[in-house]
Parts: sequence; structure tokens; C-alpha cells
Amino acid sequence: MRNSRGPLVLVDFDGTITQNDVGALLFDTFSKKESKKIVSLWLKGEISSKECLAKECELIKITKSELKKFALSQKIDEKFGDFVDLCKREKLKLVILSDGLDFYIKLILEKFGLEKLPFYSNILTFEGKKLKPEFPYFDRGCGNCGNCKRYHLKNLRGRKQKVVYIGDGLSDKCVAREADFVFAKNDLRKFCMSENIKHYPFRNFGDVIRIFQKSVLNLSPLVPLPTNVEKGR
Repeated sequence: MRNSRGPLVLVDFDGTITQNDVGALLFDTFSKKESKKIVSLWLKGEISSKECLAKECELIKITKSELKKFALSQKIDEKFGDFVDLCKREKLKLVILSDGLDFYIKLILEKFGLEKLPFYSNILTFEGKKLKPEFPYFDRGCGNCGNCKRYHLKNLRGRKQKVVYIGDGLSDKCVAREADFVFAKNDLRKFCMSENIKHYPFRNFGDVIRIFQKSVLNLSPLVPLPTNVEKGR
């Protein structure tokens, strides 16, 4: 039975937990930036994120060991571990949602001792040096995202449970419309502002922890979020 006494905490991976957008950097680096042409089609809405990721995988050739070395060179937000500890103390369920690939997510979480965190993402398999993505959740989502995060929100949320979402990109659009508390930066923040979605801007998990402790955990009853809460910019 799900614990619905506190909010469910959902967090994006690339560019939110990690300092870089690992997937974008991977394809930029190994395709010599040819992937940018494909990404531009996705940004214009001409292809889905599933098609975008599949086409990006077709562009590059890389061995498991090369991809492992690349993944292990990546860093995470310095305060993310503290945020995980905060959620543990408050007995809140924290789940990572990503429209990226499980291969590098697992490696990076293990590197930083976070391998016990549950996550949902697309799956990567190898055929020699060819990358073969799989999309186990595509048919359950919006039809545009490879791994629609809104589907997971609805599936994981307990009865009457509030949901916190923390993200930075356009793959977070679907879930941002559904979450009760949104922490947004970069492209997600621009989207929230354009769509008048109430949110907390943040730069890093130090900001998230401060706002989370001051506002999210102490709201009784819960009240709507302000659209613009910006510090230190």
C-alpha cells in the first residue's frame, strides 16, 4: 500500500540530477554534433522524442566500455545527495523519471552511491557498436514522449497524494501540468512561464532543499505555488 501521508517526489535525471544533460552531451560528442539537426526537428514538433532518440542512436557507434567511461566521467549536483537524505528523513518516496537511457543512469547512480533509488527510463541494448533503444512505456503515455512522465505520476501517486516534480527540460512538459509542486529551471522554467504553470525556479538542489523545507513540507493546508519565486539571479 502506498504511503500517501507525504508528497510523492519525482525528479528528472539529465541536467537536473546531473550537472550536464548526459544524453545530449553523449550524442553531440560522438556524432560530432550531427545530432543537433535531429533534436531541432523534435524541438519544432516534427518528430516525437521517441523518434528523436532512435535517430540519435543510429548516428553513433560506441562500445559498452566507451559508453561506460563516458558515463562515469559525469558529475551530479553537489547537493542532490543531501536532498535524497532529506526525503529519507521525511519518509518521502523519491523516484527518478527520465526520457533518457538506463545504461548511463545506472552507472552514474552507482558511482555516487545512489543505486537504490528507483527510476523509470528508456532501455538501451547493444549490437556490437550499435545502440538499440527500447521504449517499454511508450504505448502507455502521451504518444509523443519515449517515456511519458505523466504516466508514471498517475501510476505512482497514492490516493489524494500531492506530487512534487523537479526538472529542467522539455521532456518534463507533460508531468509539469499534473504535479502539485513544480521546481523548474532552464527550458522547463520557460515553458512554465509561457503556460502560466505555477512553479519554484531553482538553480541547484541547494535551492530546492531551502524551498522544500520552508514551503513544501510546511504547507498546511497546501496552497497554490507562486508563479515566480526567484532568489539570487
